[in-house]
Amino acid sequence: MSNYIVYLEQLEGLFAGWQEKYKLFVPQEKEGFYFLEEYSPEAEISFDYDLLYNPPKSFIFPPREDLIEFDLKTYKSKPLFTVSPQILFGLHPYDIKALNQLDQVMDMGSVDVNYRQRRDNTIIMGLTPLRVCPEAFWGSVNAFNVDFGFDLFWTKIGPATFLVEVGSKKGEELLFVNGRVDKATSAEREVARRKKQEIVSLVQKQNRLKYSWEEVPRVLEKSFDSFLWAEKSRKCLACGSCNLICPTCYCFDILDEVDDKLNKGKRYRTWDGCMLESFAKIAGGHNFRGRAAERYRHRYFRKGKYIYDMLGELGCVGCGRCVRVCTARIANPLEVFNVLWEALSYER
Repeated sequence: MSNYIVYLEQLEGLFAGWQEKYKLFVPQEKEGFYFLEEYSPEAEISFDYDLLYNPPKSFIFPPREDLIEFDLKTYKSKPLFTVSPQILFGLHPYDIKALNQLDQVMDMGSVDVNYRQRRDNTIIMGLTPLRVCPEAFWGSVNAFNVDFGFDLFWTKIGPATFLVEVGSKKGEELLFVNGRVDKATSAEREVARRKKQEIVSLVQKQNRLKYSWEEVPRVLEKSFDSFLWAEKSRKCLACGSCNLICPTCYCFDILDEVDDKLNKGKRYRTWDGCMLESFAKIAGGHNFRGRAAERYRHRYFRKGKYIYDMLGELGCVGCGRCVRVCTARIANPLEVFNVLWEALSYER
């Protein structure tokens, strides 16, 4: 993997070159929060952001997506899918890992064509975190480093200096859009390595899983009937915020809407979430997870066991988004996993 040095003064030219073919989205601050927003020359890029509130999946798997439009008079339909090349600049490692998981899930079995086409037209540029949000625990769930899933990965090694790792041929081509850039020296690579280690050490000191992340599935297996599910879920508002903000959740519903004359309509898909009371409701009114405790338990089994059984890694990347948005303050995976482990240890 090649490593290059890029200076802050070069970014404006690079961005302008990229925007000739791509929509470019970069981290920006709005009223104290950080979002991935489309770049303009006047934009102030937040290289030191702690957490993006909009999960990157929304740029590849949008919250609402029109699939087809149909005519009820002629019984004809046509697809509505369109795709534009885009660059997502400045994703932290845990968010890249989340996208890597979605790639596997969406390609499993019957390939999700819409997702795959958007993903193939998306350039991912990672960024080593400079700050850690208070709720984050990605250092404990093996989400602090990624070896694939990015085209370029940026680490700020000085006030106006970045070391850039190349992850793909396309990424290297984009780096050279305005001409050649300097190769990184061994000393500069060492600085980047230390920067990464420093931020990992910081997040591990701040919030830490009390045991190996690989033990989480076993802990959950032994905790199916735990008191915790009912105790915590009593406060649940069934709002689904934890699902919708999660970078790895991928459930969706498909719905039809028609005009008031019943002549034409659209079929669309929209994000859905297992914490919503209607999620497991079927025809006839039966609900497979009608109680809040059942839905609450399912969410953690999904993150800590079911995805692990499929992919060999947790479905939680420790970003802390769900902890931030939960108004009932019950959506903390780290707290749940630790409490369950402590309960099992006490039983021994």
